[in-house]
Amino acid sequence: MTATPGGPRIVALLRISAPGRDTTPSARSWCSCGRDLVAYGQRRAAALIEDHTRHRTTCPLLADGKDAA
Repeated sequence: MTATPGGPRIVALLRISAPGRDTTPSARSWCSCGRDLVAYGQRRAAALIEDHTRHRTTCPLLADGKDAA
């Protein structure tokens, strides 16, 4: 998504990769506040997904516009 003046912009994102059999799932949590975390493996990726959800409620960049994000 390209940022336009006064238009929507990406503030945070969660990328989940769940490939096929015998491969390692991964997750990446990124936020414009400086957060950039990556996890590999089913348990660690699941934990990062939960942490990303929690971060969305506490990040000052997301808390004000939580409904829009």
